[in-house]
Amino acid sequence: MPDESLHYLSVAELSGKIKSGELSPVEVTEAHLSRIGALNDDLLGFLTVAADHALGEAKKAEAEIAAGNWRGPLHGIPYGAKDIIETAGIRTTHGSSFFPDNVPQEDANVISRLKWAGAVLLGKTHTHEFAAASTTINPHYGTSRNPWNINYIVGGSSGGSAAAVASGMCPAALGTDTGGSIRTPSAFCGSVGLKPTHGRVSLRGVCPNVLSLDHAGPMTRSALDAALFLQALAGFDPLDSKTRDVPVPDYTADIEKGVKGSRIILCPDFYANAEVDAEIAQAFVRAIDVFRGLGANVETVSFPDAERFSNLFPQIAGPEFAEFHRPFYEKNPDGYGADVRERIEWSIRIPLDDYVRGLRERVLLQRETGAFLKGADAMLLPAVPCAAPTIDPLMAEINGKDVKFHYLHRPFLSCHNMTGCPSLGLPLSLQVVSGRWREADVLRVAHAYEKATPEIRAMRPPVD
Repeated sequence: MPDESLHYLSVAELSGKIKSGELSPVEVTEAHLSRIGALNDDLLGFLTVAADHALGEAKKAEAEIAAGNWRGPLHGIPYGAKDIIETAGIRTTHGSSFFPDNVPQEDANVISRLKWAGAVLLGKTHTHEFAAASTTINPHYGTSRNPWNINYIVGGSSGGSAAAVASGMCPAALGTDTGGSIRTPSAFCGSVGLKPTHGRVSLRGVCPNVLSLDHAGPMTRSALDAALFLQALAGFDPLDSKTRDVPVPDYTADIEKGVKGSRIILCPDFYANAEVDAEIAQAFVRAIDVFRGLGANVETVSFPDAERFSNLFPQIAGPEFAEFHRPFYEKNPDGYGADVRERIEWSIRIPLDDYVRGLRERVLLQRETGAFLKGADAMLLPAVPCAAPTIDPLMAEINGKDVKFHYLHRPFLSCHNMTGCPSLGLPLSLQVVSGRWREADVLRVAHAYEKATPEIRAMRPPVD
């Protein structure tokens, strides 16, 4: 019988027990498959469960480890993969009516890397249609529900991954992030989501949203676990046009160094025109106090004309999104849900000249942001302005007012897709950002916060 107590152990904890022989990969995989069986009908974290595949991979890992061939900290660790990431022999729908029975012949690069590390794929986590919006309310395959309250959204588009991780269906999952799709559901579900530097992780085999803004990254329950997964995912892929041949550091080497003496900046300019709910604002202030108590030097600085990010995002995202979807849309516009069809229609109308000018402007903004972050270990800001909205009606509550949930996350998250800077979302809507290629600083700062606030990480959704 699978041990149900395993489902909230961290990746690091599971890894240690597997390496020592206290737990077997098969035992761990069976426990998580059992958890999926118990919760998935209510939450829809997974769209496709690959139980036979997972058990086969777990048995292989168990035999390798028993023979003394331990591959590293992910060997035998189960995970889920967002359903826009191609998996050889396992259905990959892209959350779309156009690919209901699609079974790829090859793995995406991120899946290949995790296979090499010995990780065990449990199945495909649910996503918004074509990963194109932020609710994971999918007209073709159903709605993912928040494990803290099933009447609330999980966020998106990596909503199934967040629901699965937060509820203990898997210790980690892969997500993708074009304008906040890893960090929004992580904030709403109380998990950890890392958007690495653009170009750090290959996008080959991931269904495009906006390639120059797309990121693939880990969703876990701790910064340390995110570091362990990023270690396996990061690296140059010569067959992917977006990855860069940049050295990959050891992401855990300095993770315990803390933040004493670190310079941490605050910059409300990034979200100056967005209203933040008082509960989120108060939690953010408490987080700042934690960092000051840890010995960090926290100061508020200015970034002039930060609204340029929000103006520029659709100018670039629209034409790139339309380029991929135009053939499907022209063939069958009714094959899309209403919200994604609306996005395609406004995307198609953006002039090519605006796109070209936008690309030039983004380069200048990236340089300005690089200079702005150069002297800081990290920048802190909220991840989202409110708690998770209700599913029906799809409304958020901000300071006692009902607000339509429509890209409310953009001022807080999408700017970091524009710059390509690494950004990590933590529970209670805290976001940690640093300069390009400096994921190690983001992870160190986040880990220090987690160690100082164990009561937050210990919180569990009421799904048992």
